[in-house]
Amino acid sequence: MTKFLRTGVLLLSIFFLASGAAMAAPTKIAVIVNDATVNTDVAPYIKGGTTIVPLNVVQQIPGISVKWDNASKTITITRKGETVTLVAGQKFATIGSKKVALSVSSSLENGRVMVPLRFIAESANAHIIWNANTRTIYVAKASDALTTQLTSKNLAEARSAAVQYPKVSLLKNFSVTNDSQNQDYYFPQGKSNQFFILGGNGISYYEIVGNHSEQLWTAQFDPSAKSSNELFFLPYKITNQDGSVPTLNSRVAFYHLMLPIMEATYGFIETNGQTTSLGQKEIKLNRFFEIPEEQ
Repeated sequence: MTKFLRTGVLLLSIFFLASGAAMAAPTKIAVIVNDATVNTDVAPYIKGGTTIVPLNVVQQIPGISVKWDNASKTITITRKGETVTLVAGQKFATIGSKKVALSVSSSLENGRVMVPLRFIAESANAHIIWNANTRTIYVAKASDALTTQLTSKNLAEARSAAVQYPKVSLLKNFSVTNDSQNQDYYFPQGKSNQFFILGGNGISYYEIVGNHSEQLWTAQFDPSAKSSNELFFLPYKITNQDGSVPTLNSRVAFYHLMLPIMEATYGFIETNGQTTSLGQKEIKLNRFFEIPEEQ
């Protein structure tokens, strides 16, 4: 083998090894706080089973105040009169006057304050989960205003609150195409805390649990292929799905939002699949109106 050929083979080997290492590298961790992805110039990472994030991530959690004292290297979190403090490098925190052990301490790394996300989220009474399928960590906490609105006796008001509750998911993500920009909402008759959202060739089912909304089922379907399935109002062939298909024992109320013109057709779909359209009204995003026939 010539010197030039040996050099070429060596360089090619290095290229493939480097490519393999890049391909094998773990996917970055995404952090979503109340449905918004938090962007940061320092990537979150997992240490000791705990997700470590820059301080600006936890500052997005509603209902708390987060301050950093550079002189004492102390993080102070205030929530409804209660104070939580963490000191960089110390594996304990103070809640009021009580010390609590931490599995991982906060730290200073490359000029950034890095903190344990779960501890702070739970200190703020926020719900936090890790989705291993998508390498996403969700932090969710509905505002007091949404919580009050959800209990409204006005069904339209309660439904408007429900779809705005911050969402979390343990399920897979499926690629969805929605060229029409239309969106459909389905609610079991008389209910607000259970709903489906359909857009393009994808549909998901949610339930309100405490201070957040949980995605319990999601699917991708073929809108060109008619087929019966477990959901009487979805007459299409399901091609991919994750989670458990909910069981419905009553008809559903539907709102078909035509987003380009901000109007919605509405009505009911019976358990035998029969659809009754009752009219068309102007609508605002995430703001439903009452259907008189549902009373």
